[in-house]
Amino acid sequence: MAVTGEILADEPGFRLDFDDVYDTDPDDLWEAITTPERLARWMADYRGDFRLGGHWQALTRDGDVYCDGEVVACERPNGFATTWTVVGEAPTLLTVRLEPEGDRTRLRLQHEHVTRPDYGPGWHTYLESLAWHLADPAAPKDRARWDARFEELEPGYAARLAALTR
Repeated sequence: MAVTGEILADEPGFRLDFDDVYDTDPDDLWEAITTPERLARWMADYRGDFRLGGHWQALTRDGDVYCDGEVVACERPNGFATTWTVVGEAPTLLTVRLEPEGDRTRLRLQHEHVTRPDYGPGWHTYLESLAWHLADPAAPKDRARWDARFEELEPGYAARLAALTR
């Protein structure tokens, strides 16, 4: 299956809903999306404590803090919710649910109160990167592949967002 993404009106901004099924069990997918060592292989460098009430930070490619958050709900391996605050922006809410489907796992991601258009192609590309990581967990993160895919997806997400805000 391929990543599907939906853009919906939200106050303020918009809400993103993503869905995909991954070739792994819920425990492995949980580890891939919550542990700094695994996140660094497909998303970004993270530091912090991923548990209910825990605080975390995501770092830029240069090592600066990009965003931070507090885990406000956490039920391993079924899902979590966390605040998501990019430096200089208002907080948003990110919710991830994991659902077993045979020997695979469905991931549903919802990001509420988003105001920047780059979140659509960004999340889409990150979720594809997660699949790349799961297919070859030892492979290094491929930033050039990520950048190219983001550039490919960006115009379509921009057009969908423009249609939503008319």
